[in-house]
Amino acid sequence: MVKKTFVLILFLVLFGGITLPVQAQEYTQQTNLYRTNEQSSIDTSSFYFDFYGKKIFGRFFKDSVRKPISTFYSQAVTIQKKLSGTLFNLPNQTSSSTNEKPIRLSFAGDAMMDWSVKETIKQKGPDYPFVQIKEELQSSDLSVVNLETSITSGGTKQGKQYTFRSDPIALTGLKNAGFQLVSLANNHSLDYGQTGFTDTLANLHQYQLDYVGGGHNREEAYKAGTYSLNGKTVKILAFSKVLPDYSWVATDSKPGLANGYDLNLIEKTIQIEKADADFLFVFIHWGVEKNRTPEPFQREWARGIIDAGADGVIGSHPHVLQGFEYYKNKPIAYSLGNFLFPDYIKGNAAQTGILHLDLDENHIKMTFVPFLISQDQIVSQSEQEKSVIWKELQGLSYGGLTILNGEIVEQTTLAETN
Repeated sequence: MVKKTFVLILFLVLFGGITLPVQAQEYTQQTNLYRTNEQSSIDTSSFYFDFYGKKIFGRFFKDSVRKPISTFYSQAVTIQKKLSGTLFNLPNQTSSSTNEKPIRLSFAGDAMMDWSVKETIKQKGPDYPFVQIKEELQSSDLSVVNLETSITSGGTKQGKQYTFRSDPIALTGLKNAGFQLVSLANNHSLDYGQTGFTDTLANLHQYQLDYVGGGHNREEAYKAGTYSLNGKTVKILAFSKVLPDYSWVATDSKPGLANGYDLNLIEKTIQIEKADADFLFVFIHWGVEKNRTPEPFQREWARGIIDAGADGVIGSHPHVLQGFEYYKNKPIAYSLGNFLFPDYIKGNAAQTGILHLDLDENHIKMTFVPFLISQDQIVSQSEQEKSVIWKELQGLSYGGLTILNGEIVEQTTLAETN
């Protein structure tokens, strides 16, 4: 009897001392994963075995139990290999639940921080114009604005009616408000020549703001801004159909902007960029200033852009808000008007807002939230004031759209929900 007991103890010492540390390490990894991810279940039988094993043979594997472990996913891979995936249903970074999470993109119109806005920023700081808009952008995964100005302290003023030059510090306000991307594709980015434009690119880089629709050369100007959002690849392209002359267009060897006058070029660029994107949107500078409705060609072009593969079209330049439309369930916003402009603007030119696009697998929803430009600041409006703007924009829209508390709904969609 004594001999058999001795053999049993020897067997446990030799083999238990080898295997128990592995189980104990696995248990430690399980526990840490449980605490980190709050969704793993622990194998209790392994726990009791390890517990009593440590009581009897702890000196053989104490160091193994305390062995440091690495990151969550490296732990997960290690345990999957050792346990053949039987203990956990490990989260997948590209799981369907991640993909199904909606993506929110937000767009704003023309931002110009010169003239009275420049002076206000000097007195009250770069955040002042955007204080009341910041909260509206907090729910967004990506926010985009049209930068309607050069950002430079130098350059050569061009011979045109209106030229805008804003201080680099103004970019802090855009950044802090929640914008990550600006469009350069407009008729003011080169107001202070090539030097002013390359200064603008350098300042955007310094203030960590991305840009599209312009660049150091043709390749950069026509390159989409690309973002991975909630497991999806989202791209933004920008073009300008309003330029003082062709010299503003980027070439292989010259900085400049993306040409928006050539629909074939726009469509070809979309097709190339959409090949590896889940969603692609076009921000285009076009139309006639102060007109409340788009030109007939704009509606035709918007359809062509969507037929080429874009998932939506967002317009700017008229300095006033225009209506909306859905084409093949894809959103079109013809003009977002001004976003931030000096204190001389009034009436329709002072009416602004944020366009939200909420993306999921099967639908893109538009929502418009009105704001007002007043004394060099973007300010909130009352619900009554918003209702007036929504009613007005509904009347300017196409396809019998209804705007309900800012949500822009097709009649067919509205009927399906009733």
